[in-house]
Amino acid sequence: MAAKATDFVHVPGDSREWAPFEFLFKGAAAFSAARDSAPGDGLVFCPTRRNLPLGFPVRVQIRLGRRRPPVVLTGTVASRRAGRQTEKLRAGVGIRFSDDQRTILEYLLSTIQTTDPVKSRRRHERSPMALPVSFRPSGAQQPIPGTLRDIGRGGAFVSTFAAVPLDADVIVELPSPGAVMAMDVIGRVVWTGSRGEQTGFGVEWRARDAGGGRRIRELVRRLTEIGAA
Repeated sequence: MAAKATDFVHVPGDSREWAPFEFLFKGAAAFSAARDSAPGDGLVFCPTRRNLPLGFPVRVQIRLGRRRPPVVLTGTVASRRAGRQTEKLRAGVGIRFSDDQRTILEYLLSTIQTTDPVKSRRRHERSPMALPVSFRPSGAQQPIPGTLRDIGRGGAFVSTFAAVPLDADVIVELPSPGAVMAMDVIGRVVWTGSRGEQTGFGVEWRARDAGGGRRIRELVRRLTEIGAA
C-alpha cells in the first residue's frame, strides 16, 4: 500500500482551509487487510507519520484496475497509533467512514469474496454506484424499480426485491448522462441471490449488433465517471 499527502496538514487555530489528507491502496485486498488491522471496530488503518488531528477529513482511494479511476471513500481520523519499532508496529491513523459510504464499502469487500458466483466468469471490471433504475422482463410492459449497484462493460448488478427468473432476458432502463431519455439495454440474467445485505440479480449485456456494443460501452463509461466523481 502507498500513501500520499496533500501539501499541508491542518494546524489547530489556523483559519485557512485545508484539503483532505489522501491515502492510496493498490487493490481491494490491501484495503481489506488494512480494515482488519485497524485499532477499533469499523476502522481502516492507514500508515503515516504525520500528526493528523482527530476529526481531520481524509480521502481513501482504492485502485481496482490500472485503467480505471480509483474508488474514492471519504472519512475522518477516528484514532491514532504511535509506531513501536521493537514490536514492528507502524505509526498511523484509523479512518472511519460515514454511513453514506456503506454501499461502496460493501462493494469493495465483495470484490475479494471467493464465494461471488460470477466473479470467476467476469471479463470486465465493475464500478460501484447506487443509481435508481427500472427494468422489465422481455415482453412485459410494466417497469419494476431497482437500484444499480455496479456496472461494467460486460454486465451489472441490480438490487431488487422482485423475483427475476434465471436465464431470462430483461430490459434495463439506464439513465444516459446528457440525454433526455433513458437508454434501454438488453441483458440476460446470469445469477440471482444476495450479495451482502442486497438481494437482486446479475445481468450480462446482450448487444444485437456492433453498433449496440459501442453504445453500451460509451454509456458504461459515462456512468462510471459519474460514480467515481
